[in-house]
Amino acid sequence: MEAIALDVRDQARFRNLMEQTYKKVFNLAYRLAGNRADAEDLTQEAFFRAYRAFGDFEGDRPFENWIFRIVNRLFLDLMRTRGRRVQTVSYDAPVRTDRGEDVFTVEAADQGPTPEQAMLHDTMSEELEAALLRLKPEQRLLVLLADVEGMPYNEIALVVGVPVGTVRSRLHRAHKALRQQLNAGKANPGQTTFCPA
Repeated sequence: MEAIALDVRDQARFRNLMEQTYKKVFNLAYRLAGNRADAEDLTQEAFFRAYRAFGDFEGDRPFENWIFRIVNRLFLDLMRTRGRRVQTVSYDAPVRTDRGEDVFTVEAADQGPTPEQAMLHDTMSEELEAALLRLKPEQRLLVLLADVEGMPYNEIALVVGVPVGTVRSRLHRAHKALRQQLNAGKANPGQTTFCPA
């Protein structure tokens, strides 16, 4: 892999833009992925790719839209990759190590909320958060950009890479799916249904 070389001025400009947008990028990645580890990975990879391609960045357009578009693509790639892999793990069965006789058991992770989930819970109702996570990744992205981030349709179109009219129609369908998820949750309290990502 060849080294990436930005001049001192571009490095300072990139660092400044990264500092201005880092929190928003992480928040978007977290809301898309639903967990801190994936959000951190998505954020780090997005800024790495942005740094590598910074020479192609058009300064007349908002950096935030450009980096959101990168996060969106990375997230969709992650979902496609995970959709292809199916892993089953039994928490009951002991696991043997490569060393031979060593055996260890796996304990289930703490099911309590993480600090990020607690923060989201304070800002979004539990039902809304669960309904958002049941939406398709593309729908969840549109709802988050439009309704949580308050981004105008023309900027969403740039992030997602589709015309404004397509954003409107897809967002309409996403809102309809979100309403259905919320109504289904009210009709069947305690029942969780997940739609395939």
